[in-house]
Amino acid sequence: MSNLKKTLSPKFTSLLEKLNKASEKKQMSLLLDHPWDEPLENAWLKKRENIAIYGTPYYDLASEEERRLLSVYETGSWWYTFIVFENLVSEYYMKIVNHGSLKRFPEVVKYIHHFCKEEIVHAMVFKKAMAHFQITPFPSPLNLQEIYSHNASMSEFPLKAIYLTILIEWLAENNAMEDCNSKEISPLSRAVAVEHHKEEARHIEWGKNMIREFLDAVPEFLKEAQESTAPMLRSMLDMSVCSIVVYSRVGFQNPAFRDYKKLIPAVLESENRQQINARIMAPLMRYFIEMGICDPYNDENMQIWRDNRFGKDVEDAVEYFRKKSAGAEDIDNVMNKNYDE
Repeated sequence: MSNLKKTLSPKFTSLLEKLNKASEKKQMSLLLDHPWDEPLENAWLKKRENIAIYGTPYYDLASEEERRLLSVYETGSWWYTFIVFENLVSEYYMKIVNHGSLKRFPEVVKYIHHFCKEEIVHAMVFKKAMAHFQITPFPSPLNLQEIYSHNASMSEFPLKAIYLTILIEWLAENNAMEDCNSKEISPLSRAVAVEHHKEEARHIEWGKNMIREFLDAVPEFLKEAQESTAPMLRSMLDMSVCSIVVYSRVGFQNPAFRDYKKLIPAVLESENRQQINARIMAPLMRYFIEMGICDPYNDENMQIWRDNRFGKDVEDAVEYFRKKSAGAEDIDNVMNKNYDE
């Protein structure tokens, strides 16, 4: 704590002002921002190319209705995970505010209040969407709760908790936008993702810059992040793709779908899934390299990334920085992206 900055940088102060104004100007409405009269019949909730079995031999073993139901339950499982996670985040961030470790930065605390309010409404929207599409709750994702409770324990300065939050939110947002980036899916499902993203983009940009701003305030943070980030992300990525509960709900008729020892590796290792994962990971990897969380020139650190199957992602990020010109804009500022088109 002795190294904690007394004042915020002008750049971060300007960002906080922009974020707070954006949240005060427009926040998601539970009633007005989504087409709740959308019909249920034959709706796809994510695009065909992103259902887990696409690009594997299992796609041809499934009926068209089973493929559609997979899009419904995979999306519903995501929505339920968001409900659990966003409730955890709201509870934890309010604990941070009450703890007082950020009280010398009132504009940061002000934004956390907006952050929590927005997360509460998001959870309500996801719950309403699940009810609309008649998707019952899934088992509570215990591994998500364990990841969060074990790694986000209260400390004097909450940088680790903020980092863990943006990791989960950023990965989940990139995944959700990949899934809904098609006008062929249900307009309600797409609106749930797009309207959510407008506010989550601000949360992610705030979290990224909190790490940049306070990295030197928690000396042990960088080493812990270098060791834990790759295995945590691999676990979350694989967990987000394969769910035995989802497959069970679809009720595939072909018995091949009940041989999970063959089904799950086929899904995780498919070329289609690896291409989707590469797009999800690209902006995160560039951030990790910028922050020193991934060090391509440190053999010990690189072994951790390679052991968790991120070697190609690191190579792609290094190549990006090699070609990037000094004056190029920040392509990873998620607030600059327009998903309404």
